[in-house]
Amino acid sequence: MSNINDTLKRINELAAKKKSGQQLTPEELAEKKELYEIYLSFIRGQITDTLDRVEFVDPKTGEQTAPKRALENLAKKADQDIKEHKDIH
Repeated sequence: MSNINDTLKRINELAAKKKSGQQLTPEELAEKKELYEIYLSFIRGQITDTLDRVEFVDPKTGEQTAPKRALENLAKKADQDIKEHKDIH
């Protein structure tokens, strides 16, 4: 398929055929599986791209941090608190 719209169009054609009571051929079932993988890969890529642009903002300092870095910092702080025997909330 040349683009995601063509992929979706073909997925819908196969779904309509099945919904109408016609059985899909083994070739069509294999095609459907491949098309779904292409579609899911596209969606995963969009989600990943979106999440890569997300930043957390500390309400106290205004510091912006990417989610991965924020989680790393949180883990380091928790480790430090454990070593210092502080209560973790």
